[in-house]
Amino acid sequence: MSWPSNILTEIHIFGSRSTSIRGDKMYAVWVAALLLMTTICPIWADRPVVVYAQQGGSIQLPTIEKTKAGDYMTWYFGIKENNITVEVYNKHGLGQISTNNVWKDRISVSDQNDSLIISKVTALEFGFFRYEQKNRQNTVNIVYKLYKVTLTSPSTVLRGEALTLNCNVEKSHVSTTITWIPPETVDNTQRRISNSQSLLITNLSWRDKGVWTCLVKYNEATTKATTTIHVVDLLPTPSEPIYTSTASSLSLPCSISSPVGWGEVLGKGLQKGGWTFLPAALGSKEPGQIASLSLNSTPRWDIMPKGMDGSALEKGHKGNDLSLRMKLVTVADRGNYTCALNFQKVKLERTVRVEVLQVVARPSQRAIEGQQLNLTCTLGYSLDPESELEVKWTPPKAVSLAALASTPHPHTLSVEASVGHSGRWKCELRRRNETLTSADVSLKIEKLPVDVWLWVGIASTGLIVILLIFIARALIKRRRQRTQRRKTRFCCCKNPKPQKGFYRT
Repeated sequence: MSWPSNILTEIHIFGSRSTSIRGDKMYAVWVAALLLMTTICPIWADRPVVVYAQQGGSIQLPTIEKTKAGDYMTWYFGIKENNITVEVYNKHGLGQISTNNVWKDRISVSDQNDSLIISKVTALEFGFFRYEQKNRQNTVNIVYKLYKVTLTSPSTVLRGEALTLNCNVEKSHVSTTITWIPPETVDNTQRRISNSQSLLITNLSWRDKGVWTCLVKYNEATTKATTTIHVVDLLPTPSEPIYTSTASSLSLPCSISSPVGWGEVLGKGLQKGGWTFLPAALGSKEPGQIASLSLNSTPRWDIMPKGMDGSALEKGHKGNDLSLRMKLVTVADRGNYTCALNFQKVKLERTVRVEVLQVVARPSQRAIEGQQLNLTCTLGYSLDPESELEVKWTPPKAVSLAALASTPHPHTLSVEASVGHSGRWKCELRRRNETLTSADVSLKIEKLPVDVWLWVGIASTGLIVILLIFIARALIKRRRQRTQRRKTRFCCCKNPKPQKGFYRT
C-alpha cells in the first residue's frame, strides 16, 4: 500500500511505513487481529488504540479496509473517551461526503482503506477519535487515543558548543522505545543514536545542522517527532582551487551554514569579520585586508580595493551570504582569499584559492607576416603532470593545430605568422575531460604594407646611385693618376749656361 509523501509523522496501529510493513496483506492481518480481540475480549474492547503525534505534525489513523458500496463510514472526535461525538468526516452509503468546517483544510481519507489523515495537528486535538463503519450485517467501532510527543526546539548554537535534545512522550499505560536519527550530513561514523529520551550533542559543526528525528516506537507502530538545529558556522569552501581566466568575473564563496537572523549571529558574541588576500606572487608573506564587516544591525562590507562587490551580504537571505564578487579578474588576483568571523569563544575561517588562466602572445598580439610568435597558456607556473591538468587549444578555423603542435596538449605553440593565423586562439584548462576555465587571445597578422615597399625601393635606389657615384669618382681618379705617370716633362733654366748641344731631363 502507498502512503502520502507529505506526511511528517505517521501513526499506524500495529504497523508503520517506517518499519517497512510487508504488504497490504500483513497490514490487514494486524488490524483484523485487533478487531478480533475487541470482539472476543471485552477487556481489550474498552481499551483505546494508542497513537502518538507531534504538535504541528501529521498522523494517519488506520482502518481495516476501504468501505464497500452502500456502507456508511464516519470519523468522530472528543476530548473525553465517553463523549466522542464531534463528527469530523462522514461518507454516506449513497456516496455523499461531508467534512467538518473546522477540519476541512487539514483532513483527508486514504483511497486504499479510508484511514483518516490529519495534517498540522493542533494542541486541542490530543484526545479521542472513533471510527464507525455500518452496513446491513454489522457495525465496526475502533477508538483511538492520541498522545503528544514533544521535542524541544533548540536555540541557535555556535560551532563548538554542546546541545541537549529532549524527546518527551506523554505518559500512557504503554511503554515506548525511543531512537534518535541525525541529519544525513552527519558522518556515518559519528551518527549519534541513543535509546534515551535525552541526547547530548557535543562539539557542534555545520554537519549537525538540519532536522533531527526522535522515533517513538510502540509495538509495531512508530511516530516521528522532528526539530531543526541551527548552527552558526561557515560552510566548507571547495577543496579544489577555483579556476578562472583574465577579464572574467568571479565569486568568492563564503556563507553561514544555517538561515539564522543577523541578530542571532551578533548575539553569539561576534566581534569582527573580514576578508584577507595573500597573493601567489613570490615574496608575499603577509595577507592584506580587502574587506571588513560592519557590525551594525544591518550587515555590510567595507571594501578596500576597487573592483570588488559585497552587495550579496545586503541582498542575501537574512545576511547569511558573506561572498564577495570580483568584477574583472587579472593575473594579480592569483592567491588565497580567507573569509573569517571572530567570536568571543571561537574563530571561524574558510580559505579559497584562486587560479587565473592567461594566454600570452610573445612578442606581441600584432605581427607582420613571417614573424615568429609564441603562444603560452599558463596559470603562472608549470603544470604538474600528476595533477591531471591539461590544456586544449582551439585555433581559428583556417589553421590546422596538428601542423603546429608536436604533442597533443602543448602549453606553448610556436607559430610562423601568416595572414591565416589572424583571429581568436582559445585555450581550455581541462581535468579528466572536464573544462575548468578558458582564456583566449586575438592575433592580428598583417602583410608588409605597400608604402613600406615603396620607401624600401626608394632607399635602395638612392643607395645604388650613391654607390655608383663613388665608383665613378674612384675610376676617374685612378685614370688620371695613370695618365700623369706616362707624360714626359722638360725644364728650362732661368739663367741657362751655355752648353753644347741638347740634353735630356
